[in-house]
This record gives sequence, C-alpha cells and structure tokens, in this order.
Amino acid sequence: MRRLVFIDDDQTELESFRVIVKGEYDCTTVHWPRESAKLFRNPPPDIFVSDLYLPSPAGDAVPGAADRDAAAEAAKRVAARFSRLSADPGSDHKARLRETMAAISEAYAMLELQWRALGQSPAHGISLLAKLRHSHPEVPFVFYSRKITPEDVIRVLQAGAADAIRKGVLPPREVLARLAAAQKVRQREDLRGLRVPGLNLNVTTISKDLLK
Repeated sequence: MRRLVFIDDDQTELESFRVIVKGEYDCTTVHWPRESAKLFRNPPPDIFVSDLYLPSPAGDAVPGAADRDAAAEAAKRVAARFSRLSADPGSDHKARLRETMAAISEAYAMLELQWRALGQSPAHGISLLAKLRHSHPEVPFVFYSRKITPEDVIRVLQAGAADAIRKGVLPPREVLARLAAAQKVRQREDLRGLRVPGLNLNVTTISKDLLK
C-alpha cells in the first residue's frame, strides 16, 4: 500500500484526514510541531500532505489581552455587517452582492487577525515544504487546508507544491483523485526533466492527456 504522511497542528483534523485516505494509503499522522521529528527520522513516504497555516516550530503563541479584545471587536463588526445584508429586502441585488463581498473580505481580515495572534502563518507551511523538498525532492508535497486564499495557492505552487486543496470543499473521492494525480505527475520521467531548471508543474494546470 502507498504511504502518506499528513501534517497538521489540530488533532481533530489529523483524525478526519485519516478517515478520508483509509484503504488507499498507509497514513502516518504528524502533530505539528510536537511530532515534527518523525518527518526526518522515518523513511520518506510516497506523498506528503500538510496544512498550510501552521505555527512556528516552537508551537502556538499565546494571544495577549489586546489580541483577544481586537479579535472580539472584529467578530462583532463582521457579525453586524452580515446581519445588515438581509435587513433591507428591497435593496438592489447588485448592491447587496457588493456588500456581501465586502463583508467576506472583512471576515477574512478577522481570521487573519486571529491567526497572527496564534503565530500561525502560511510562511511556516512553505518553510516546511522547502525543508522536505530538500531532503526528499522526489516526493510530491500537497497542501490541504481550510485556510487557503487564491494568493496562497499561487505562492505555494511557485514554492514547488504539487497541489493545494481546500479542506471541506471536495468529497473524499475527489481528494483521493487529486492526491493520485500529484503522484502520477511526479513519476512521469518526461516531466521530471522539466523540473531541472526549476519549472514548477502543478497538477491542476497540466492537460488531462498527460495524466493517462
């Protein structure tokens, strides 16, 4: 059976992912950063999968009182903004759409505030990618995270990730198909040559004919 290593700082997410890949992969979970030594102590797997927004190797920061107050105030503002969306049923639909997008942007800003307070950042996930690619350049690396923005996707693909999958969006069979595609592309000898000058190959942009 193919071997997979999944890295996350949330025990619930580790257990949920193990259920998704059960029967397809021999899955080793790594609770980051407490079990990070397992990544470099054991033989390399067939594929690495990791959360993107991780704490530093030192673990989560402890939010201070100012951080907690700022997050609470931001949450109240976001809740009020979303509540106003349905307050005026006669408002223009396009205006309501614009206001909805503005509310979503504010919600993302609130999340960013909370992630920063905990010391979580996509920079830590990308740093881990770089270290594992240096040690095991032949092993594909896929990010699997609830917290992936379009900007994050571009950044991780440029850093050498094989794919970036949003948690909770795809059914398990499609997640498994994406993981299999990441491995298949990595194994293609004619595509390996393209990586020599540093060209990144993302499984989401390669023609389906190459995956047959």
